[in-house]
Amino acid sequence: MVKTPTSPKPKRRSPITRAEGEQRLIDAAIQLVRERPFSEVGVRDIAAAADVNHGFVHTWFGSKNDLLIAATRQLVEMAAAKVADAAPGQQAVNPFEPDVQLAIRLAIWLDLEGANARDLLKEMPIITALTQRFIDVEGLSPAIAQIAAVQATAIGIGVVTFSPLIDIDEPAK
Repeated sequence: MVKTPTSPKPKRRSPITRAEGEQRLIDAAIQLVRERPFSEVGVRDIAAAADVNHGFVHTWFGSKNDLLIAATRQLVEMAAAKVADAAPGQQAVNPFEPDVQLAIRLAIWLDLEGANARDLLKEMPIITALTQRFIDVEGLSPAIAQIAAVQATAIGIGVVTFSPLIDIDEPAK
């Protein structure tokens, strides 16, 4: 009897921490929803792109929508960091920036899907960052700064949501 050589078994993935796995899933989800319609991105697609077992999506996040909420939260936190870092006289946040648009569209889509996306707006870091900027840079009182931040955020959401319908890609410079 002649033995035929067998192909070597694929190398097992090295173990990862939960924090690393969650971040890899969030990063993969963001990348995939940049490339395709949200409804066409599945849990297995995200897990494969993250090189993580798809079962961990449910273990660590609960559902695809909960993972997308975490991804949206990360995008919003990145925008808030840019607001905090913007120099006086510079635009604090650009609603036409692709990641800002993605965060807004994801939040709206998740809300329409019935996900608990409202939590994204309750303690939205962008409102906190804008409020602080309006206090520090514009000299507004905290109460007025908070109102202005909420209004600016609502206007930004409206611009991103409706600009494709009225054929606006970016404001004139």
